[in-house]
Amino acid sequence: MKLIIDYPWYFVLLCLLLGIAYAFVLYYRVRRDDDGMSRRMILFLSALRTLAVAAIAFLLLSPLVKRQTNHKEKPVIITLEDNSESLNMTPDSAYYNNEFQQEMDALAEELGNDFDVHRYHYGSSIKDIKAIDGTDAEGLFSDSYTDISAAIDEIAERYYRRNVGAIILTGDGIFNHGINPMAVATKAAIPVYTVAMGDTTHYPDAAIANLRYNHIAYIGNDFPIDITINASLLAGKEATLSVSRDGQKLFSKKIIYDNQRFSTTESIMLEADKEGLHNYLIEITPLNGEKTIRNNRRTIPVEIIDGRKRVAIIAAVPHPDIAALRAAIESNRNYEVETFLASDFNAHTEDYDMLILHQLPTKVAQSNIDIAALLKGGIPTLFVIGSQTDLPRFNALHTGLEIFTRIERQNETFPLKNSNFTFFTLDDNVSTRIASFPPLLSPFGEYRLAGNAQTLFTSRIGSVNSGQPLIAMTQVLNRRYAFIAGEGLWRWRMADYLSNSTHDDFDQLMSKIIVFTSIHAGNDRFHVDVPHLVAPTDAIVAEAQLYNENYEAVNTPDVQLTLQDDSGKKYQYLFNRSGTGYSVNIGTLPPATYRYTATTKLSGTEFSASGSFIVDEHNLEAMLTIADHSLMNTIATSTGAVMVDAHHCHDLADIIRQRDDMHTLIYSETTYSDMLNSPLLLLLVLALLAAEWIIRKYNGTV
Repeated sequence: MKLIIDYPWYFVLLCLLLGIAYAFVLYYRVRRDDDGMSRRMILFLSALRTLAVAAIAFLLLSPLVKRQTNHKEKPVIITLEDNSESLNMTPDSAYYNNEFQQEMDALAEELGNDFDVHRYHYGSSIKDIKAIDGTDAEGLFSDSYTDISAAIDEIAERYYRRNVGAIILTGDGIFNHGINPMAVATKAAIPVYTVAMGDTTHYPDAAIANLRYNHIAYIGNDFPIDITINASLLAGKEATLSVSRDGQKLFSKKIIYDNQRFSTTESIMLEADKEGLHNYLIEITPLNGEKTIRNNRRTIPVEIIDGRKRVAIIAAVPHPDIAALRAAIESNRNYEVETFLASDFNAHTEDYDMLILHQLPTKVAQSNIDIAALLKGGIPTLFVIGSQTDLPRFNALHTGLEIFTRIERQNETFPLKNSNFTFFTLDDNVSTRIASFPPLLSPFGEYRLAGNAQTLFTSRIGSVNSGQPLIAMTQVLNRRYAFIAGEGLWRWRMADYLSNSTHDDFDQLMSKIIVFTSIHAGNDRFHVDVPHLVAPTDAIVAEAQLYNENYEAVNTPDVQLTLQDDSGKKYQYLFNRSGTGYSVNIGTLPPATYRYTATTKLSGTEFSASGSFIVDEHNLEAMLTIADHSLMNTIATSTGAVMVDAHHCHDLADIIRQRDDMHTLIYSETTYSDMLNSPLLLLLVLALLAAEWIIRKYNGTV
């Protein structure tokens, strides 16, 4: 402990002298004959007063007490133990469920004498074994997929700046989610000792190893499915690959396995001829001797919808913004775009789901068209306002934004994110990067937004936030309008590419604006979101959102959910209120196709939403059951560790103890405390003053 003051140390003597002077002034006239106190008592009282006054004066110097404490941290050993279903499909599954668990318990106990041991299960997620007491037998080897990289990455993040000595990774080396764990293990810079589990023996087997397909197709178009088939030890045999829907076979082809390690990818095209969510069964016929046939079939959902949303961009004059807007919108596969000059536009607005009016109404006489007539049908519209915009005519449209100016001048305005915007979310990192984009040219003037409008970006002019909207959105009755109060969007898209080598930030911004604006609010006030494809082991979570007439999110009324499976069996659920919306955890369901209907009632109006989803029995863990011990060994050796067999995992205790780079760390912590806030010093001063007063009272001098 050390005492620190911000003044020279002779100030302490001055505090003591102040106490002596105060006591002298108080007691120098006190005489023995006058008050009956002896000289010794007077000196004692003077000392009490001196100490009390000196202590008070010293505390006014704001002294600090510096304390330094040391903490010891033993090296941390973390076990990541494979909990995936593939280990229940091996010949040694009985050993892994019983004796191996006891071996790992004994290893953890032995290591615990010298290290701080933390144990986790990993698979589809990581779970603290201590939290489930390590005794949940039904939970062993139950995860439906394996993500080794995510497990190592999360451990490295959780134990960042901790004294981690090593990771013990058990498993069969099979991963079917995430990236190759080698990259993550090397980056973590922690020795990873591996325990090899599973069976490396190759058996005759064929599997649908991978599928690539679009979840959405448009009616009248063809859509692709890429099917990867792997087969081992089946050379010379043949099977049939087929694709069917609702019992009707749509595609069939003979597959000849021409070598012992066979792999091929078939690309097929199917016609989207029927609207709705459809299940496509992809199957290869099983052959005698295959180890498992669970990986011979897959079911995928494809939603066929009736056409894309059509967007018309109408410009007053040719402008590079048009190309930037078109490219950004077309990055969303659900939208198609047509561009027109105002002087050439003669289409019907009812043919489009949204309009983008670039600098319209305009000052250019030959480009003037009746904008009010275009908007009569209630079509959602995005206005891009620039130097050619006729502001008085624009204000007369009463769309929710008005700009009043007496000077035809443009300001260079930079975007500044408004944290209070709630219509949709935009990633903070994206917003930060957009804020560094070049300025737009915005009309000088006074901007007035309607009360129900929200500003996504305000204008920063130089270093000053003007508070005026640069990008804003509003809703008038059942139609939505968006405003970009500046031209030069093409510079934003170019700057995005120069900074990030992609157009992703600009495209994401424009896509979110277009998607929000293009929704016809009056017909889209109740949404229900359910995953299209889930596994039997995964919990199904449905979410819903309800909006009032002003398109504000509400969750006051109850929302009912009804499910019906293929056999006609029905399940009833009630949504729970969550934030401003609803959610319900349906839990796990047996494999089938389920139709759902959600219903609610708000202000006398009934709302419903329906759809379907698939619970697929496809098991990723059954796709590949051949252990990859070479991967486990490579992870170990590349991180400065070793691999051991599962039957010799107890050897790791001695191996790890032999490392000379695992030491107990001593951390020093320095704290500063203000003596002025110390209750003990306050009590001391009060005790000195109280003792003086009691003695004087006793002697009758008070």
